[in-house]
Amino acid sequence: MLPVLFTLTLPAAWLKPFALAVLVALALARAWAFRRRSAQGGKRPAWSAALWDDKGTLALLVLVVAALWKTGFLDADLALPLHTYGLMIATGFVTAIWLAQREARKQGQDAERIGDLAFWVLVSAIIGSRLYFIAVNWPDYFGDNAWMTLRGTRVPRLLAIWEGGLVFYGGFIGAALTAWWYLRRHGMRFLPHADTIIPSLSIGHFFGRLGCFAAGCCWGAVSHEHLPWLAHFPPASLAYQTFSGRANAAELLTPDRLSTMPVHPTQLYESFGELVLFALLALVVRPNKRFHGQVLATWLMGYAVLRTVVELFRGDVERGVVAGLGVGQWTSMVVFAAGVVVWVIGHRQGARVRGARTVLAT
Repeated sequence: MLPVLFTLTLPAAWLKPFALAVLVALALARAWAFRRRSAQGGKRPAWSAALWDDKGTLALLVLVVAALWKTGFLDADLALPLHTYGLMIATGFVTAIWLAQREARKQGQDAERIGDLAFWVLVSAIIGSRLYFIAVNWPDYFGDNAWMTLRGTRVPRLLAIWEGGLVFYGGFIGAALTAWWYLRRHGMRFLPHADTIIPSLSIGHFFGRLGCFAAGCCWGAVSHEHLPWLAHFPPASLAYQTFSGRANAAELLTPDRLSTMPVHPTQLYESFGELVLFALLALVVRPNKRFHGQVLATWLMGYAVLRTVVELFRGDVERGVVAGLGVGQWTSMVVFAAGVVVWVIGHRQGARVRGARTVLAT
């Protein structure tokens, strides 16, 4: 486990120009993508029109930079650690977009729109995953520890995502709602595009859980069985830091306090489970699907089962436990039911289409 690969320190004099440069670069990248997409239907729009087209993104970027500027966050040297978790999330995100766009081109779909959708999915997934965690751990964010000091500025603790507290199911729900809204807004059918995108989610999640293992979050329960794959997390990991703060820390840490007691590497269980799901969806289900929505429904049901099983070995009670079951297990039941509903709806729509084709053929 290696939570931080290295740390880059930026002098205070560079921060404001650097923030502005990033703002301009992101705005130009969005405008370039818009001009490229629009050029497929004729003449490319002017750069000014392209920049102003996506007002929501532009406003979001400006607000973020303005908030950093106003709070004085950019007035002192800034240490930027490169976390393995963040690197793996970025790797998974880029890989997922590339695979989704490649499949979209095969299906005759708008690959540029898929790339545009990916930006909003990323933003909504981060927000959704954070909101889900806060909802489960409500007292920790609205009690005595609701505020923290960051670089001399008081900020609400609910913004401190670097301390952990991102839940996949919350991110998935936020991303799914955003994808539904985006596809509907642009006149793109939801189920066919969901079938294109959902295998990419599995491969992205595969990389993400590898990042969880490196950071030591989403850890498993302590096990006293002699299993060769059990993991010991070092002091820099979130697992160790959480264990050391518990009342029964002596039972959770080794006698020399150099690592945690052996725990199930639940991050790897889920990571490689998602890799198997990706292979199943991409190589078996999608090439042979009989109706739109079949790939999505298969992932919903398959992941719900995978997550339910993995939760049996989880040890991070911070994720929430209700009536003896983890909140993730309760959510899995809902997700599995949603998969059944998608399967039934997609199968009925597919049957009607096949019936209509049969009538026309005769």
